[in-house]
Amino acid sequence: MACLPLAAETATWQAELAFARLLGKYDIPGGALAVARNGQILASRGFGNVEPESELPIASCTKVITRAAVMILVKEGKLRLDQPAWGTVAELLPPHRDPRLDRVTIRQLLDHSGGWDRALAKVDVVAANLKTQEPLRAVAAAQLDFDPGGRRRYSNAGALLLGAIVERASGQPFERFVKARILDPLGMKQTRWSRTPGVREWGAAAGWTASMADLARLANGIEHLVGEPRGAWAQSGALHDWGLAWIYHSTDGLSVAWAVNRSPERGDFRAEAQEAVLSALGISERPRQEEVGEGEGAGARRKPPKPPRNQMQPPVYNPKKHRPLVYRKPKIRR
Repeated sequence: MACLPLAAETATWQAELAFARLLGKYDIPGGALAVARNGQILASRGFGNVEPESELPIASCTKVITRAAVMILVKEGKLRLDQPAWGTVAELLPPHRDPRLDRVTIRQLLDHSGGWDRALAKVDVVAANLKTQEPLRAVAAAQLDFDPGGRRRYSNAGALLLGAIVERASGQPFERFVKARILDPLGMKQTRWSRTPGVREWGAAAGWTASMADLARLANGIEHLVGEPRGAWAQSGALHDWGLAWIYHSTDGLSVAWAVNRSPERGDFRAEAQEAVLSALGISERPRQEEVGEGEGAGARRKPPKPPRNQMQPPVYNPKKHRPLVYRKPKIRR
């Protein structure tokens, strides 16, 4: 069971110190951390070039907002979890399509079992103008990667579709519905659909920004809004060149949110930060791994694959040196 064995101020101070140390270890210029319990903000701190109230890209933590919007409509009877997902936006379906699309349900979109696999990179796409619905048209025109409900594979395609379903079922733009039904009731005044190119395009999948205090308020209040107890849960996200974000909620009402404004190029900051902050707060409860998102497309910087043998590589600039690294053409054995 999650608890704070130390005085709240001492525990949150230790969490802030642990988080700050990791920022230094990974040379991250800035970040923010917030802790809340039962609707009360216990700590909200900015580090480096980030202020406590700064709005940071929350990447796939946006999916927590999208899920809440869907569940509110389910609670009101405007959506059903087992209804066909594409039936709500049937005009986006091409005449010739994968017949399995008709079997995809809203429940499967929520748990990443709708048939898309981001790792295969076929349809995990966004467009510069979301109003054209081009991302969803691309999704509808592509073949599914597996039978709906057959397995779980992380994908942003389902979240983009859920955003369109919320708009159709509510009769309002997604942003307006979220503000009226989620942000305003929870007092989240520093959360919005990003206006920044490169972030905004991710829409209902990963296109929002928030202060960490607001993100902690979201985790604290979401169960009351949707009437859906979930136990301990977490969601993480990453956007290439925009940083990382993480949100956590325990079964006894403690919520933690943090974000950084740059994705480290080495190590595993996300895993270390999660463990360090929860341990500092005295929390032994850990979320189920399947509820932790993997981030967006190029979110986590990975080593590039090794080039084929005997293939020339272009020069790569090393910022720690004063000249480019030069690769010599390898000898070819005949």
